[in-house]
Amino acid sequence: MKNLETDLERAREEGDYTSVHDLTKALHESQQMDAEHVYLLALENMESAKQNGFDDEVEDYRQEALLARTCLPQFQLSGLWVGKYGDHGYEMVNVTYAGGELGNVLVATKVTGDKNVPKGEITFTADLHPEAKGRKELNPIELSDAAAKQWGHKHLPRFPGQGQVAAEGFLNNQWMDGQLILVGEYFSFAWLPIGHQIFFGRPSAELTLKMLKQSKMADYGAIHVDAPNALAKQRAFAQRCFEETELMLFDDEAEGELCFLVDHEDYFCQEGCFE
Repeated sequence: MKNLETDLERAREEGDYTSVHDLTKALHESQQMDAEHVYLLALENMESAKQNGFDDEVEDYRQEALLARTCLPQFQLSGLWVGKYGDHGYEMVNVTYAGGELGNVLVATKVTGDKNVPKGEITFTADLHPEAKGRKELNPIELSDAAAKQWGHKHLPRFPGQGQVAAEGFLNNQWMDGQLILVGEYFSFAWLPIGHQIFFGRPSAELTLKMLKQSKMADYGAIHVDAPNALAKQRAFAQRCFEETELMLFDDEAEGELCFLVDHEDYFCQEGCFE
């Protein structure tokens, strides 16, 4: 569609009205098949209907926008991803969507963290709105033929974002300009001012469990994630015992039986107690 727009601009400058007519028609037909254009149009119509109090139309356009989103890969990234954070090693993030009624802002939150930006903190965001500030200036990255063959895509879409950095201990945390780049079934995020880029891929179930276990052991004081010390193991064991006991007590309560989680005055006065 970009090529059609460029050709149309050139035809207008040259006064080639026949080409202008043909290219305008071709561009219109292309836009009707372009999910990004359909999504933007639905958002604009939804906002207009909302301002005019047309509630039924608001819902119709909302459904149209949601349908268009299913065809846009940037909105299909929810869930867990793993990327290598330099010397910190591999870390896991959870991608969600926020902002506005439909959620046009991608938010990546650390599930496992490091000494600089710990788990639970946002590592980066990206504004996916079709008319986000700086979006129009970000043309897709064009790959070489060899790279395109490797990744299965000639052009890689980009989106403006913000990446978080901090000193050790999450001190002096700040945000800087960044870019989210879609790379086939993967994606990457670049912290532009420091020239740092991380590629993310989906973790297997085994890797997910391993990383979550290592993160939990670190919470319990493990010196190294791959070689937890005895104290960390003891703390983890005690926590599991507590959780299992809590579950058993809740099960008792669910079955209508008396348990320590409920303050029954006659608990120790039942028939047969202490006989």
